[in-house]
Amino acid sequence: MSTIVKAGLPAEQFALADTFEELPEAEFDAVRLVTHGTDRVVPLLWVTDADSPEVAEALEADETTDDVSLVSRRNHDSLFRMRWTARIRFVTHVLVEEEGAIVSARGTDDGWTFRVFFPEHDAVSRTYDACAEHDIDLDVTRIYNLDDAPSLGGFHLTDEQFTTVKAALDRGYYKVPREATLEELANELDVSHQALSERLRRGHRTLIENVIGP
Repeated sequence: MSTIVKAGLPAEQFALADTFEELPEAEFDAVRLVTHGTDRVVPLLWVTDADSPEVAEALEADETTDDVSLVSRRNHDSLFRMRWTARIRFVTHVLVEEEGAIVSARGTDDGWTFRVFFPEHDAVSRTYDACAEHDIDLDVTRIYNLDDAPSLGGFHLTDEQFTTVKAALDRGYYKVPREATLEELANELDVSHQALSERLRRGHRTLIENVIGP
């Protein structure tokens, strides 16, 4: 049975501990991190309500990052691209070694919170054991079947649809006038324009059907 795990890690055991020490109010949301077999994916992180030059300076000085660059800025949000150092890549490798995928990640001064997808339930215990073996303090707060995963408003969106619709909402795609285009969202989510359009249509249909009824 496919499983979603919600878990946390202290910042000092994952990434950006130096940045949070310098900017304790900063909050980071990952657009993409890593999936099993793709540990070289470059992370993209949104930081909200923060001064871009100040954040950029803190990120560049952080020992867990390399090649930091500002990709986009919209209102008070900034999108940064960077590379993790070897230590962080190792931690992500442990988290997704069992064919897993980090589907969301949020970092604050209190630590990092992840949702990790596993294709089978037994992979969760193996991942937890691997973290313990390498002294990674993974704090698992919830485990649930994919069919029971949290959905937008309880309307049973798939995790993929939830991520897409939420990203569109967060980036102002639904505002008038729009603050983000499909092309921009597709680039941020690292999917094709067609795939993004299809995900949104399916997500919208699910939401509408649940609101209006059969």
